[in-house]
Amino acid sequence: MVLVATVSLGQGFHLGLTLSPNTGFAVPRDFSHESVASSMHFGYGFIFDAKFTETYAIGTGINVFHTGGVIGYFASNQASQPSAIDRIELTQRLQYVELPLTFKMRTKEIGYTTYWGQFGLGLGLNVRAEGAEKRKTVAFLNDSTQLWEPALNASVLPESPTDISLVEQTRLFRPALIVGLGLERRFTGTTALALGIRYNVGIRNQYEDLNVVQGTEADGVLYKTDDATMNLEPQAVGMSGKSGQLELLVGLMF
Repeated sequence: MVLVATVSLGQGFHLGLTLSPNTGFAVPRDFSHESVASSMHFGYGFIFDAKFTETYAIGTGINVFHTGGVIGYFASNQASQPSAIDRIELTQRLQYVELPLTFKMRTKEIGYTTYWGQFGLGLGLNVRAEGAEKRKTVAFLNDSTQLWEPALNASVLPESPTDISLVEQTRLFRPALIVGLGLERRFTGTTALALGIRYNVGIRNQYEDLNVVQGTEADGVLYKTDDATMNLEPQAVGMSGKSGQLELLVGLMF
């Protein structure tokens, strides 16, 4: 829900304030991790619309929002002796300050209702990156045979997650695609109820130096994805993916 308070400044400008809960999710761009679940977050912001005709405007301002989803992947346990592979379920908690640069289109009023749409980019700056991970060893390297063997109770993740910092693993800048649709229902004068939905998704890899194991779990043993017929050393790769969110907009315009 977004609560919008807008004040007209002459004919060509509008200002607004927003409160915006959203559903955040991860968007994997590789085969080394998966999206496990979405999560609820919150945001707020300042709207500045510069109208250059009655029906077209440049929409900008400042958005401050939390986002992130739950992802699952394999990673090497550097502290383990002998070598081990862990299954990790990570809940991301990311916060961004974003400058939107969008093109906004509005219809003329139709029976007290104006319909609008927006499309453009968001230039985001990461100001907070934290997470909570559940980690469980699923395989270890047998020193005698030099083969990867399954660990006992490998499928059971711990109930209590561990809080970690993701600052070093999250890129500072987040360019994003923004698409929105909605309507405004005028009550009296310039006061109107605004309803809409907005989609915001990153357009570049958000992970920085986050190394994971690219492998599959077959019969409890990790194999290379390109050759599942032999017990080979799992491949270490950099994670590639981005974050997105879907916002429900409910506002008051006046």
